[in-house]
Amino acid sequence: MSKVSNELPASASNNESLILQALNTSNQRNVAEMVGVDASTLSRMKSDKKNNGLTEIEFISFLLTAIGLKVVPESDVYCSPEIAEATRVMLARAFTSPEYMRILFK
Repeated sequence: MSKVSNELPASASNNESLILQALNTSNQRNVAEMVGVDASTLSRMKSDKKNNGLTEIEFISFLLTAIGLKVVPESDVYCSPEIAEATRVMLARAFTSPEYMRILFK
């Protein structure tokens, strides 16, 4: 296995941060049980560096970035760039309409 840079790209670092935050705010024993590992295994995934110089959490974070995925909280709602742009255009046009503003701020 080739060595990778010990410095994660910003998006991979963000993925790692979100994963670690979620793990730190959860009951790690329950999480470990749910995924079928020992709690100590889960702890090692966060701290033990492998041959590539990354922890398993860092590796997973980098892998997600490499394949174009990112970690987001489960409560977040996805909106495609196209939908966001369409919403922006609709709102921009709506806010120039006095009738719309009258209805909105009744």
